[in-house]
Amino acid sequence: MSSNRLLVIDDEPAVAEVIGNCAEKLDFGVTIVTEAESFWASYSASPPSVILLDLQMPRTDGVELLRALAEKECSAHVGIISGADSRVLATARRIGEDNGLNMLGTLQKPVRMQDLRAMLRKAINEKQTVSAGDLSQAIKDDQLIVHYQPKVDLGSERQWDIKACEALVRWEHPRYGLLMPDRFIALAENSDLILPLTNCVLGMVLRQLREWDKDGLALSVAVNIAPQLLGDLALPDKISGLVSGFDVSPSRLILEITETGAMTDTSLTMDILTRFRLKGFGLSIDDFGTGYSSLIQLHRMPFNEMKIDRSFVMELIDNEESKKIVSSIAGLGHSLGLSLCAEGIEDEEALMFLRSLECETGQGYLISRPVPPAEMAELVFASASKSGWNRPPA
Repeated sequence: MSSNRLLVIDDEPAVAEVIGNCAEKLDFGVTIVTEAESFWASYSASPPSVILLDLQMPRTDGVELLRALAEKECSAHVGIISGADSRVLATARRIGEDNGLNMLGTLQKPVRMQDLRAMLRKAINEKQTVSAGDLSQAIKDDQLIVHYQPKVDLGSERQWDIKACEALVRWEHPRYGLLMPDRFIALAENSDLILPLTNCVLGMVLRQLREWDKDGLALSVAVNIAPQLLGDLALPDKISGLVSGFDVSPSRLILEITETGAMTDTSLTMDILTRFRLKGFGLSIDDFGTGYSSLIQLHRMPFNEMKIDRSFVMELIDNEESKKIVSSIAGLGHSLGLSLCAEGIEDEEALMFLRSLECETGQGYLISRPVPPAEMAELVFASASKSGWNRPPA
């Protein structure tokens, strides 16, 4: 019997049946119910590992179920599938997260099968737990690799004109396969492994920059710096020493710090970030718009790039409020003398809107997914050719 047990509650039997058939193909044991009484009876009789619920049902609603699941300290993964608009879905997900539930995500009806399969596979993968000891051994055994996502010049006449990229770490786990950073970064941040992990990633990036230099690729690379590291006044010297050992100019590295991380202890952060700039590093404030920066503090910080968070960029087409927010962020960034980079570009309409705001650079699946170093070099050469690069990789 499968250890993956799915409980679906949806008052549309045809929709629930489609969900159930998809889950069974992924080796889930499936129970389908259409009303709350049957839901709780099934939940008590055989606690599920995954719950998929609709928000709009007779005599109850999904938010009430989320609250009740939290009161029962439910440990299952919970996904929301509903015909409600995207803002309602996003708010419901936040309600679940704020109540301590393990939220898988949201899907809007009519559901695309590839999105449903991805959600269910995510639940399966997250059962594959890793420990701090596993991660420590992975660092020692060179199980970590880096993929690179191109950052393109949105003002260029060529499509796409790659000038830089972002380094994104992956873990080639001997048992579970390729693990994405959301599976282990928090583990590193909550242990004493975040500095060794950062040093490991920086080492791989610096070696790759030297290799690209031999091939005539003068790229700069953005690397994420965890907020937990910003309490160490010696951090600029540590990273500068590492870079000098590879004979790479610090100007080739853009250190990305999240907005919330930068604002945790502003006096200490300003000291550290100013020293990074003095040593020649670029600084980017990442995920901008998700925190609550004081404009005065932001003005005092020595950033030279602002990254617009993907959550706003990905909703540009369907959400007028996202357009207003992105426009405001762009105006603020330019008024502070910062260049702008938009994350999460997935369609042409969003790309054109960002270009209208004179956003300097962008990245996202419309342009390219993160790719291994060799593929990154191929993309750069293709972008520089006379014919240009007219189609992003699949």
